[in-house]
Amino acid sequence: MKSNFAENIKALRKERQITQEQLAEAMGVSSGAIYKWEQAISTPDIEVIMEIARFFGVSVDALVGFQVCISDKERIVKALKNIKLDKCYEDRWEEVEGWLRRYPNDFEIVYHSGVLYNLAGIETGNKQYLSRSIALMNHACSLLSQNRDPQISKTSLSRDMAFAYLLLGEDRRGLELLKSQNPCGINDDVIGQELATVPGHRADGLPYLSAALLRCTASLYRVVIGYLNLFFDRKDYAAAAWMLQWFSGYLDGLKTERGVSYLDKDNALLQGICGAVYGIMGQEEQARVWLQKARKLAMEFDAAPDYTSRNIRYCEAEEPRVAYDNIGCTAMDSIQNFLREGICSEGELGATLWGEICHEA
Repeated sequence: MKSNFAENIKALRKERQITQEQLAEAMGVSSGAIYKWEQAISTPDIEVIMEIARFFGVSVDALVGFQVCISDKERIVKALKNIKLDKCYEDRWEEVEGWLRRYPNDFEIVYHSGVLYNLAGIETGNKQYLSRSIALMNHACSLLSQNRDPQISKTSLSRDMAFAYLLLGEDRRGLELLKSQNPCGINDDVIGQELATVPGHRADGLPYLSAALLRCTASLYRVVIGYLNLFFDRKDYAAAAWMLQWFSGYLDGLKTERGVSYLDKDNALLQGICGAVYGIMGQEEQARVWLQKARKLAMEFDAAPDYTSRNIRYCEAEEPRVAYDNIGCTAMDSIQNFLREGICSEGELGATLWGEICHEA
């Protein structure tokens, strides 16, 4: 039976992105010996073949080509994740480094080992762990072509490295990294927080903090709307009412005395929905209270609409941002459109009360 040892060892080495010199060092032989094995000029002893199989995490049969065997890489990745969950760092570093020597250019193993060192460094303050994390994350960046996880990118790797630099006291380096990998302002919160800690330069963080606040608020709005759809589908109207009141209160906290903002238009709609929800639950008094609040706020906004961020509390951006929406031309339109379309067949009371409130005014 013909052996495919020469082809297999070469393929495994290239798959792991290991040079002949690196494999030779790991096996304790010369690079010339590796060359001869891959060219089928010579074949190592069985003891060496067994060692090579252990190194690559395959069976001897798979290595010499008689039978395919699944690598133990999956087992190692799972073990790295378990170490992270169990926080049993100190007892496992030797084992982790052994895996890295075996798979020095495998993205998953390098990345998860870097995460492990990063978390251990954050929790213990150990600078050696943080430095090792940076080195591994930097190497993982060069291996990104192997990555299949959409949650991991150069941006996320850079963010992890930046946190490590900040904890090491290398603030400038950490901030530069965060600023260089900041698509859609994803790092604005961290950049703003760090800049605001520098005496004499705290105001430098304001543009980043303001942008982060607006982005966080917009994200929360979408989350709330998503939850509302789920609650309506489950007919869990009590949960919907609680979430609407909570988020409406949050938006109220961002209101200034200077005038209205686009958040007031959003809030008027949410208050109107809250009134409709109470109507579905048969709580007419509460429904009326929230619908009255919604109308009052909607009328305030429509009297002098402002779609910029200039009247949002804590927002001190150099240039006011402009918001756009598709909920209605006016705040009153947005509420009326919602009540007209209805959230379910039980939502008639809210629409009726709204008509009465508008007529009374």
